[in-house]
Amino acid sequence: MLHMVRPMMSHADLPNFFWGHALLTAAYTLNCVPSKKVEKTPYEIWSGKKPHMSYMKIWGCEVYVKRKISTKLAPKYDKCLFVGYPKETRGYYFYNPSEGKVFVARTGVFLEKDFISKGINGRKIELEEVQESQSIDTPMEELEKETQVVVEEQPAQVEQDQRRSSRIHHQPERYGYLITDQGDVLLMDQDEPVTYQEAITGPES
Repeated sequence: MLHMVRPMMSHADLPNFFWGHALLTAAYTLNCVPSKKVEKTPYEIWSGKKPHMSYMKIWGCEVYVKRKISTKLAPKYDKCLFVGYPKETRGYYFYNPSEGKVFVARTGVFLEKDFISKGINGRKIELEEVQESQSIDTPMEELEKETQVVVEEQPAQVEQDQRRSSRIHHQPERYGYLITDQGDVLLMDQDEPVTYQEAITGPES
């Protein structure tokens, strides 16, 4: 019966301590419903009478219950919530949120249609929120992919730079260095003449 109690509690605007009333109402409802194995309902087998389905109400719906004592200026009805069926007498259990008490009354004005439409509207809102979140997640996923690509390229670039910097480039032995008066270092061929005298007396002159 817990699979019935959970949705009952989730749709009703009632505190969590009313789960006991929800459990008793679920048991009463199951006793009034026929099954495949037994032709008669448990209620009919036990009482010898068929259950009146018009007596069944939606648990947790709002109900306007007439006050026993009312003045001319005070309202004649209290806005309550239906919370169950009493065992000893014919009637209903009602919860008055303003007074914080549960009482029994024979009848009331049940706002079942409003309760059903309220539940449908609530599910529509949840569906719109899910659809909106899905539309937002799509560009976020694309942004994450782009970010991952950038992050993945950076280590490769660093690793490539490290490989380049770790290499030692050896110049051919025929090249040497010449320090000028300004302190600059020039790369030159060792066979190349430095002075005018070497140029005119060298083998290539």
